[in-house]
Amino acid sequence: MASVQSDDASQRETRLGLLAAIGAYGSWGILTLFYAHLSHVPPMEVVSHRVGWSLLVLSLFFVWRKRWGEVWQIFRTPRTLLILLATSVLISVNWLTYIWAVSNGQATEASLGYFIVPLVNVAMGYVMLSERLSRLQGVAIGLAVVAIGLQLALLGTLPIVSMTVAVTFGIYGYLRKIVPVGANLGLLIELILISPFAIGFLIYVHGMGEGHLIGYGTKTTMFLLLTGLVTYLPLLWFSSAAQRLRMATIGVLQYMNPTIQFLVAVFVLGETVSTSKLVTFALIWLSVLIYCYDALTASRRQKKKPTPLQV
Repeated sequence: MASVQSDDASQRETRLGLLAAIGAYGSWGILTLFYAHLSHVPPMEVVSHRVGWSLLVLSLFFVWRKRWGEVWQIFRTPRTLLILLATSVLISVNWLTYIWAVSNGQATEASLGYFIVPLVNVAMGYVMLSERLSRLQGVAIGLAVVAIGLQLALLGTLPIVSMTVAVTFGIYGYLRKIVPVGANLGLLIELILISPFAIGFLIYVHGMGEGHLIGYGTKTTMFLLLTGLVTYLPLLWFSSAAQRLRMATIGVLQYMNPTIQFLVAVFVLGETVSTSKLVTFALIWLSVLIYCYDALTASRRQKKKPTPLQV
């Protein structure tokens, strides 16, 4: 009976994890449409609002949970603080690039960058952590490199937006992996560190009479105010999913985000993808399929390994 109850509880936790993951990655994908409604606002101003309102939401959460002591502890740890300063710059550049892309009809390029992110993570693990690459991982990374080379050859330009999104988020992920700080606490510290610049910029633009929070309609005001909530909620759901699901499952589900971004960009925002650029996308998607297949087969092999006898 105890075993049956344990299995039921495990299945319930897995279902909750799946719902949380779908909520997180689905929300991140649909955010393309959210920020498209702010395309008339300069991207720097949108990012500054996102930093400011996210800081408010997350600070209230930490006050409610009586966790503010954890914040002071980080500020007493110079090495951790220095790494989080670097991640705050990286995530700001990532947000700015993504929002600029959405505002300038290049959301498909941003989605391509998020498709590449896991491959960047694998490559960084190989270079920075001396992690071994499987043969299929090597093939996947090779295909991504070929895709970027083909775009350069066919179109004469590098996919700057895609590469900036992928590299900034890839390095961000690596640094967050080596720093012993949880997702919520880490984001709060990053927001604290970057907020003087963001809030200072907002004070400047509003002082010049160029701010968009007031005087540009109720919809603009509402969307700018909501940037904090739409930043925090998916992170909360992701943290819940990460606690309940295997990493292989998380690794596959993460492609919901760029897939939804791409579909929204093409079918809702009306972006066009040239035949030449479609070749780049096709190769990246092939590399993603290879990567996912390798991750799933590795996970299955790990599950089939016999459990050592307890002494």
